[in-house]
Amino acid sequence: MTTYLLLCVLATLCSSSLQISNVDSPNYIGAVVHYHPITEQSGDQEVTEVNALNYRTIIKKAASYDTDIIVFPEFALSTIPKDGPKEKEFNETEFRAHYRDMASHIPEPEEGVVICDTDSKYKRSLKIISCAAREFKMYVLANHHEKVDCSPNLRDCPSDGFLLYNTNVAFDRDGRVLAKTSKTNLYKEPGTNVRTPPRVSTFRTDFGVTFGNFICADVIHKWPATHFVKNSSVMDVIVTQHWYDAGAFLESMEVQAAWAHAADVNFFASDYSDALAGGGGSGIYAGKRGPIVTHYPFETDNALIVAEIPKLDSRRQPLQELRPGKSFVYVFDRTEVPTILGEPSKIDYNLSGNWYNLQLTTSQLLQPDQKSSHVSTICDRGLCCDFHVETSYDKEVVAKSPDSKQYRYHLVALNGVNEFSFGEEICALVSCTSDSLKDCTKYFDESSDVITPMSIDHLVITRRANMEESVLYFPETLRRQGHRALNGGSDFAYLASGPNDSSLLIMHLLKPQSELATFAIFGRRFDWDGQPPSAPHDWTSTVSPTADF
Repeated sequence: MTTYLLLCVLATLCSSSLQISNVDSPNYIGAVVHYHPITEQSGDQEVTEVNALNYRTIIKKAASYDTDIIVFPEFALSTIPKDGPKEKEFNETEFRAHYRDMASHIPEPEEGVVICDTDSKYKRSLKIISCAAREFKMYVLANHHEKVDCSPNLRDCPSDGFLLYNTNVAFDRDGRVLAKTSKTNLYKEPGTNVRTPPRVSTFRTDFGVTFGNFICADVIHKWPATHFVKNSSVMDVIVTQHWYDAGAFLESMEVQAAWAHAADVNFFASDYSDALAGGGGSGIYAGKRGPIVTHYPFETDNALIVAEIPKLDSRRQPLQELRPGKSFVYVFDRTEVPTILGEPSKIDYNLSGNWYNLQLTTSQLLQPDQKSSHVSTICDRGLCCDFHVETSYDKEVVAKSPDSKQYRYHLVALNGVNEFSFGEEICALVSCTSDSLKDCTKYFDESSDVITPMSIDHLVITRRANMEESVLYFPETLRRQGHRALNGGSDFAYLASGPNDSSLLIMHLLKPQSELATFAIFGRRFDWDGQPPSAPHDWTSTVSPTADF
């Protein structure tokens, strides 16, 4: 007992010596976690408890960098078991049975509960995290399935007597429940309930920053994500994710950067690490200025992504410029966070089923080896996209390696509903592993001998848009090398001008790129959601450029 008390005193002394940010600080230290969870129970400890103990290890490491706030991924505490490389697929009854015991009651923020001080009403996993938040004096946001008991006799209560929510819960530096929100737009979560009306969750910190937060697929839907777009009271936003990449327009890194640019906020994205299933990619973004630090490892790992984040004033201008060397990625070895057994899985970019159906688009193949300037107008179902592309092509590189592989490019336009029943308006340049549109959004594997004789030296995409419709436009960019988005302002520019009912959207590449995977004006038409997917075009159908030079 004496030893336990001594350890508690030492922990308190250590945590009290941390250099935490305050209201007057021009910046704060934030972190997101890229985490691969334990999914199967081994021994007496529940899966949620084992993962929470790993969270404590990660929080302790983050404290050594004076982190003020840390974010963990969706589904990484209360996980889904594996069935081979993929997650087990449940029907509604099985899914709810799985979470009946794994989900936890979570107190309402206004109750002021410090779960660390409570009895067995709440899951031990949440108690571990609450205690860690208090021990290391850190704001912690974690995702945990929530259970709310109800009477089966009530109209909205399921027959098994509880409501099940996918919930983010935030703890303050004392381990107190500060905020919670549940997911609105579900994906492969049968039997999960949605709160009506959906909650908008924000919380204010002792360093003077108010955070909003939402969960995974919410980022590409109207509610609650668009609430934080141009919201003058919330300029720092968090998303927890268990994302599956779907190239070319729904890959984690490009979506994160694009949403941060559209909302022009400091944006935290923490993603579940699962390379074999095509998931992963975490980062911290500075609004229109682009990524501060990102992590896309191409294999399953556990990592802590840390950044010094300038606070924003009322005009969304940083109080301090980004300082080089103040952001980094710490990758945990297997003894520190022992969740990966055997060799870590590597990402398979051509994983069946993970790719976006480009057959919905109208497209044109660029022929860079034949000409250097390409001016085209491509129309699809009433949307017309104008492209001006300048390319250079080094034939000597090809001559030296005639058997090597190289990427090609298509210009594409889409105005319709995709296979996920999302309404979209897209004008884009996408890279391809052959001349065929079927092979766009795919990548050569790492064993391939790949050359890059082609450079996109100049690229401008323009289109007209009615900004008064139920739509949000994002500038999407992605490099193949490093799987990182371009930096807004230095690598590309994006603007909208003119009247709302006929705005001119312009996206302009500012620096030559030889590793460009995607460059797009991506529009989400929320009022088309839920409609049947648009009819696909013939794979062989292409359009002719309006002018070639």
